[in-house]
Amino acid sequence: MKRKLGMAAALVVALAVSGYAQKKPDFSGTWTVDTEKSDPAPAPGGGGGRGTGGGMMGPLTIKQTPDSISIENQGRQGMQTRTYKLDGSEQEITFGQMIAKARAHWDGDKIIIETLRRGQDGTPFTTSVTYSLNADGTLTAENKTPMGARKVVYKKTT
Repeated sequence: MKRKLGMAAALVVALAVSGYAQKKPDFSGTWTVDTEKSDPAPAPGGGGGRGTGGGMMGPLTIKQTPDSISIENQGRQGMQTRTYKLDGSEQEITFGQMIAKARAHWDGDKIIIETLRRGQDGTPFTTSVTYSLNADGTLTAENKTPMGARKVVYKKTT
């Protein structure tokens, strides 16, 4: 009897874990900034965007697979696409003429991208962007940099 109960409990746990693993949200699509919901509201004309692109004014295009996320946006040097592995492994990412080290991973139903790079004076600093989908269908990118935090909310266009 104890053996059957133990096996049943193991089966319930296995099903619960596999069901949770299948419920990762899909961030894929083209997104535009919702200035009314962003905090602080983005300045006209773009700008900013230190980190992994969550602070840009232009459209954000995301392509997601089970293993990676690719984010395309308008940066200071034109259109930029960066692809991150979602397993938490470190990889090199290009920022203009600089090379940074980045890690992306799941935190529940959110994706966190942490980037370590050097400032103009050579001092290393870390930025992070946490992407999450909201109940109203919007995407939130919470940016944290040494200069402060910013929440950018996007509406899906395609």
